[in-house]
Amino acid sequence: MMRIYLMLSFLIALMAFTVNNPLVGKWETKPSEYGDVTGVVFKANNEFESYRNNTPYISGIYTVKGKVLEIIDNGCGFESGTYEFIFFANSDSLRFKAIEDVCERRKNAIESTILGRVK
Repeated sequence: MMRIYLMLSFLIALMAFTVNNPLVGKWETKPSEYGDVTGVVFKANNEFESYRNNTPYISGIYTVKGKVLEIIDNGCGFESGTYEFIFFANSDSLRFKAIEDVCERRKNAIESTILGRVK
């Protein structure tokens, strides 16, 4: 019985110190003037997939530390970029500010995109 109690206590303590990843889920832009929608799915296993009009676009891996996102994707030769993520509108909207990224195309795209959480 003591062993079960200790194991249960350990699991509760572990869950208390596990940081939730606030990015996990599906995020999309509002439709552009042409009706295009861009989105990204951040998975709990630290993979992401982006799409444009439901067509796969770019994929890769990411990590979250505090309010910093590090991203590595197949669209920029697997070079990493780091961004501060900024929630607003009750954490249902999200934008990014570049910290460091040598891939100008990705940097311009990410910084100019505002995403809304898909529920």
